[in-house]
Amino acid sequence: MAFPVAFLFLSLVSLPLLAAAALGCDRPGRSAGPAPAPPSVAPAPAREEAAQAADGGATPAAADGDAAAAAAGAAPLRAGAPFVELPVEGFPSAVVSVPIGATARRPVLIASHGNYDRPEWQCQVWRDIVGDGVFVLCPRGVARPDSPSASDVRFTYESNARLEKEIDAGLAALRARFPEHVDPGAVIYTGFSLGAIMGSAIAARRAALFPRLVLVEGGHDKWTPATAKAFADGGGQRVLFVCAQAGCGGAAAAAAARLDKAGVPARVARSKEAGHRYDGPVAEETRRALDWLIDGDPRW
Repeated sequence: MAFPVAFLFLSLVSLPLLAAAALGCDRPGRSAGPAPAPPSVAPAPAREEAAQAADGGATPAAADGDAAAAAAGAAPLRAGAPFVELPVEGFPSAVVSVPIGATARRPVLIASHGNYDRPEWQCQVWRDIVGDGVFVLCPRGVARPDSPSASDVRFTYESNARLEKEIDAGLAALRARFPEHVDPGAVIYTGFSLGAIMGSAIAARRAALFPRLVLVEGGHDKWTPATAKAFADGGGQRVLFVCAQAGCGGAAAAAAARLDKAGVPARVARSKEAGHRYDGPVAEETRRALDWLIDGDPRW
């Protein structure tokens, strides 16, 4: 039975961000920059049952519609809420934005958060960017011991190798939970700050699974000529850097040039100066650039 969704009303006041992006390293660290402003209303993921509607069951009319849809393809995906909690073997539960009502296989986007961040916030922002027709899988990572309080726990990732395993386990859990609705092919990887840094290393060795990337406020320093060539040789297709700070923009442009030279189209999208964040004007700039990233992929 689906539980009601409880909304967490979060302060928009800037919080200290313990970020690794400004340091260009692959381990959690501190940064003097402000925290990304979270969505004004962030979803609490609800446990869901795909066979039941949010009101506890389908009406006869809905059941008739489901039967007709099933004859043409998969039965409509049913969930009690747009954001669900997904148990992941060997790791903390992930948060997933689900394409409620989908009757065919839908692609997956991975959204990895930054240091001192939350997967719920990433899923909310990315659902707003890509819409409600795809899966957005947001790995949780590990809790930070210096979180503001027991009711406001923040998360980080231990290493890119550990995040890679968590993503693999999350994808396996997602495909097992929605076997008729999850597309089995390549996924888009997105990451903010620490998630971008670690994602660059992961994608360089897993380009077939992650051929298209969105790296927000981080990840540019990892693209050496060698890693750019490895990504290209492995099947890498496109990389979009999104920056809200001048320092990020310059470094991202240099990384994009190295990727272009290796044969991977790359682009830098600059929002107005907004600080180290991924929502607000940064999300708007990401949305505007998304058509370029997904061009040529018919699943999107």
